[in-house]
Amino acid sequence: MMTNLVTFDDKKKIILKFLLLIWIFSIPFKNAIYQASVILLVIFFIVDIFQSRRFDILLENLKKTKLLALSFFLIIFSMILANLLNLDYLDKKSWHLIYMFSIRYALVFFILAYYYKIGYFLKGDFIKAVYLSFIFVGLTGIFSLISSPEVISGEGLQGTLDNRNAFGLFMGMGFVLSLLLFEKNKKLSFILMLTFASLMFFTFSRSSWVGSLMASLVLFSVNFKKVKIQHIAYLGIFLIFIVIFYFTFESIQHRVAQLLAGDSSGRLSIWTHTLALIKDNPYFGHGLETWMNLSDPYLKQFPDPHNMVLEILLYTGILGLISVFIAIFSVLFEIYKQQNYKLFAIATYFLVVTQFDFGAFGSKELLSFLTIFVFFVYLEKFKPIQTVT
Repeated sequence: MMTNLVTFDDKKKIILKFLLLIWIFSIPFKNAIYQASVILLVIFFIVDIFQSRRFDILLENLKKTKLLALSFFLIIFSMILANLLNLDYLDKKSWHLIYMFSIRYALVFFILAYYYKIGYFLKGDFIKAVYLSFIFVGLTGIFSLISSPEVISGEGLQGTLDNRNAFGLFMGMGFVLSLLLFEKNKKLSFILMLTFASLMFFTFSRSSWVGSLMASLVLFSVNFKKVKIQHIAYLGIFLIFIVIFYFTFESIQHRVAQLLAGDSSGRLSIWTHTLALIKDNPYFGHGLETWMNLSDPYLKQFPDPHNMVLEILLYTGILGLISVFIAIFSVLFEIYKQQNYKLFAIATYFLVVTQFDFGAFGSKELLSFLTIFVFFVYLEKFKPIQTVT
């Protein structure tokens, strides 16, 4: 009688890898598949942890990320307190946002740490899945561009996503990740850089443009002593490509001119009105998702403040902002301690983009990839205790 070579633990590893792959690929689209993948990940974890009773590993991971865990707790506490103090302004999603924030980001982070610690997936495989996810989103953009080339002279390329800024976010992130790949595979890195940069330009999303530029400058700064002739050569070719690209498309020239002229597309007015609301309740905020229920009629024509700091202050006040700053400090300090300075480039991209677009609490696509980034920052603290099979 033949012995079954695939153990129960092996089957669980296969299921976990499949769920992670679906989750990573579905993040940009924020669809039902994304929602289901998060729920299935959580259910898988809960069932598995109570079967295996490896609570000691959870506690060990928690101890290794004490400051980050504290910031998670403070952020969630500030959200709850803000809602309790502003019951009259709350939206139907105000409470929903809190427990989904806890599950989608805080809990998922510790799920990733737990399964990496017990050797259910490899770092390299996870990184490949992230790169493939961005490539897949880029391919949808290429298909959309071929199908509707007129978008480059209209509102901008958005691929199969719901808006061009979201597509720009991912193309910018893909570009920054392509830069990080350069030392390992120069040709592949350069091809991806050109592809992601081209698609990003066609989105007309200036936040992703500026974020990518700042991230590139940070990466160049931390690697200044390692710069060689070949790096200069590749940079020269890339700059020539950018110049040709710029002079070929009038729509790109127009958006660049707006950027250089300081045209904020109404953001300065939004920020001014938002600051006036913040002054009414600066310490604990007005509660989550209260944007449309607040008194300023001017702001109701916009979906959000278009600034991470102002949104945090508006919804959760100074307490929430301090909590988020603790989280940011924890991540940046961990990068510094590990001397993995190239990760500062990714951190810079996130910090710059969120000053102009995307919410601090409800942007599922941004916060999910931010969760992945934070996981990679702390990866060395979760060294596997066994080998993946």
